[in-house]
Amino acid sequence: MIRILIGSFALTLAVSGAALPAAAQEYPPPGALPPPSAATATAKPDPAMLGRARHFFDELQAGSVNRSELAPGGANASLNNATIANAQHMIGSLGLPMSFVQQQAGSQGGVSWAVYLVTFKNGQSLDFLYGVNSDGKVTTLGLGTPR
Repeated sequence: MIRILIGSFALTLAVSGAALPAAAQEYPPPGALPPPSAATATAKPDPAMLGRARHFFDELQAGSVNRSELAPGGANASLNNATIANAQHMIGSLGLPMSFVQQQAGSQGGVSWAVYLVTFKNGQSLDFLYGVNSDGKVTTLGLGTPR
């Protein structure tokens, strides 16, 4: 999967058929994410986390992100207007998701995260990674082809 690494904040943009910016690189780099056994996995979706993830996904599709939802420092600084515009360009025209299903979730280093499989009316699917810190601020985002 091709992803874009933006400092300590990852926004991955890889929707089939969509062109990736020249700055795209393989992400995560080796050792950046823990092996699955190192994270605390959860089997049951958290309804509050799902609701917040869907809301943020909608914001990305619209190209308008509420920056007060972002963790200060890295996330807020790294998710710049160009990155938001790239995300909107890639997912904005897909329409409303028909399903938003948790595939994996866990917590590590004070960040709770989940990966959702988002499926659209045209049958296209993508993974959406969403993570928040203990203050409920967004620290991690990712869009990519389903694994």
